Amino acid sequence: MKYILIFIIVYALLILIFGISLYNQKADYLILLGSGLYHNKPTLTMIKRINRAVMYLLNNNECKVIVSGGYTDNNKVSEAQVMKELLMERHIKQDRIIVEDGSVNTVENIKYSLDIINDKNKKIVICSNDYHVLRARLIAKKKGYDTFSISSQSSLIELLIHLPIEEFLIIRDSIIS
Repeated sequence: MKYILIFIIVYALLILIFGISLYNQKADYLILLGSGLYHNKPTLTMIKRINRAVMYLLNNNECKVIVSGGYTDNNKVSEAQVMKELLMERHIKQDRIIVEDGSVNTVENIKYSLDIINDKNKKIVICSNDYHVLRARLIAKKKGYDTFSISSQSSLIELLIHLPIEEFLIIRDSIIS
């Protein structure tokens, strides 16, 4: 039991380390991952991700952003469209925003966004939650892309809920994708 607890703690630390924001690195593209809508409105998680992305984009004027997220849970707008509108409200110019609205999960977010970029020499930053960026980066790595990440901070309750789920999904993705 002691070894399982040590493993979980080390694994959680690894996930959180990948969530450390690296705002000083320059990227050609930022992939902003969607996180669901509630009655066509952004969730708090999405707003936190957008705010982190805006901080990065305002300091990296040449970086384009791919907003990635499709139509989920019977919403009439895509996650990508909502994120685009919120970025523009926060003074990110429309010509910097690329909409990817065909994806409905993290694997598709990364795959479809990388298909848009289609250049393994481009520097790419992925923006998501601290518990989620490791998985996103591993998916990109499997596709042959090296990335770095910036992340929004999660509450302790979010971490306790999502870390075990992310661990399961990382293992599953490594087996089937």
